[in-house]
Amino acid sequence: MVSMKNLLKPDYYFKSLYDIDINWLKELNIKNLILDIDNTLVSWGTKQIDERGQMFINNLLKEGFRVCLLSNSSSKRVKNFINNELILYYTGFGIKPMKIKFLGALKLFDNKIDETCVIGDQIFTDILGGKRVGIKTILVDPIDSKEFLQLSF
Repeated sequence: MVSMKNLLKPDYYFKSLYDIDINWLKELNIKNLILDIDNTLVSWGTKQIDERGQMFINNLLKEGFRVCLLSNSSSKRVKNFINNELILYYTGFGIKPMKIKFLGALKLFDNKIDETCVIGDQIFTDILGGKRVGIKTILVDPIDSKEFLQLSF
C-alpha cells in the first residue's frame, strides 16, 4: 500500500515547464504527457495559450509525444487552448485529484501507464491525481501566485 506521504511527493521537480528537457523525457521512456494548464502552461485565468507555450507543445508533438491538456476549468475554456492544426486531446472539469479524468487520458494513451507522465503546479491536484493512477509526476513552480484555490504549500 502506498503511503499518503508518497502520494504527495512528486517523482521530479523543475522550476518551470520550460526547464524540462524533451530528450530527458525520452530517456525516461515518456511518450504521453498529461499537462495542467493554469499556472503550469499559462497564468491562471488566461484565455489562450501564448507563443512560448504553443512552441513548447509544438516541439513535443514534433518529437512524437502525445499530449492531453487536463484542467479543472470548463471544457469550453480548455478547448480555447487547442490550435486546430494540432492534434491534442483535452478535457475540462478534470475534478483533479479524482481518478476518472486521469484514467480517461490514459485510455487515450492506450493505458500505457509506464509511458505517461503528468506535469503540473499543484501537489493536491496534479501530483496526487497522477500518483493515484500510478503514473510518473513532475511538479513545477506556479507561473503566478494568483490561483483559483491555493492547494500547494
